[in-house]
Amino acid sequence: MSRLIATDDKQRLERLLRRHGIEGEAAFQLLAARYLAAAGKHHQQLSARFFAHTKRRWTTLRRDAGLAGQLDAMIASDPRGEGLADWYQHFVGRRFREGSGKFFTPRPVADAMASLLPRVARAVIMDPACGGGGFLLAASRRWREMKCHLIGNEIEPSLVALTEIALLLAAPAPHHWTLIESNLFDYGPPLRRWLGKVDYILANPPFSLRLPGAPVHKGLFALGYRTSDAVFLDVCFELLKLGGRLVCLLPHSLIVNAEYKRLRAAVEARWRLRGVITLPEGVFHLAARTTTRADILILDKPAPPAASPSDRTVFADAPTVGVPLNRRMKDRSNQLAEIVARTDVREALGLQEGDG
Repeated sequence: MSRLIATDDKQRLERLLRRHGIEGEAAFQLLAARYLAAAGKHHQQLSARFFAHTKRRWTTLRRDAGLAGQLDAMIASDPRGEGLADWYQHFVGRRFREGSGKFFTPRPVADAMASLLPRVARAVIMDPACGGGGFLLAASRRWREMKCHLIGNEIEPSLVALTEIALLLAAPAPHHWTLIESNLFDYGPPLRRWLGKVDYILANPPFSLRLPGAPVHKGLFALGYRTSDAVFLDVCFELLKLGGRLVCLLPHSLIVNAEYKRLRAAVEARWRLRGVITLPEGVFHLAARTTTRADILILDKPAPPAASPSDRTVFADAPTVGVPLNRRMKDRSNQLAEIVARTDVREALGLQEGDG
């Protein structure tokens, strides 16, 4: 989702805030509130709760001209809040990442994945594990002024608030959104109300967390795959309409390792496999300090043949994705963007000419 903020800028702002005893989540709350104030936006239901304790810190901000100036200059260079997710990971990152299996997706990857969705009016587009809202923003950029309904779900309240802030700053007026605070793997009423109503799902779910139980006792979970990846696929199948599309990131090991052969066979028996695009190791390294490798998986929920004329499946490898994979890498080429823009790829995925 995010653009990466320079390390020096992070350290400078952190020092200025720490002089006033403001750090961690409190620092991020103050920063996010400043973004909204600069944009003339008001907190809504979810973010208002998140900002409940920031009022007294505004006094500190007004009294420290150096801190206020640093914030104002930074926000002026990023009015749409594209760096907010990176700031969140900087201030709240350890609690966010440890044991969660979650990694924010770099914007070029999210945008490439969103471009694999057919752009139709009034589409319902969901991210059931929305993190900071990066995929919802990518869908919003793709749909531009065309009406759509964006739905985000996340268990962590501060991430739900971050998603709301991101949408307030960047989503155009025709884009309606609904945000849900629930556990994806419990598949409770807030998610079940969208059963069979979602056109598209864009997501980067928590990777390979062991789950002792789940309410969806069919599909992959029933076959003995008791991980977050498997339950995620089962839940997405229930949420999508017939003919709906899932474009998601999954661990590379699930796509290639022999131990997951039965899982892959079960997925292809239930879904319609439209494509796999392998990504390089290091996609999440700079943002989340992990070498976990992921691939893009494109699946359609089967529909009558007339609705899905193409039988072709896309297999491709993207060695670069538009972001450096380590601090020494200077190559910012984006072969992933080139792959998803190819005419043969778009025809195979049922995307209309000019639907970029």
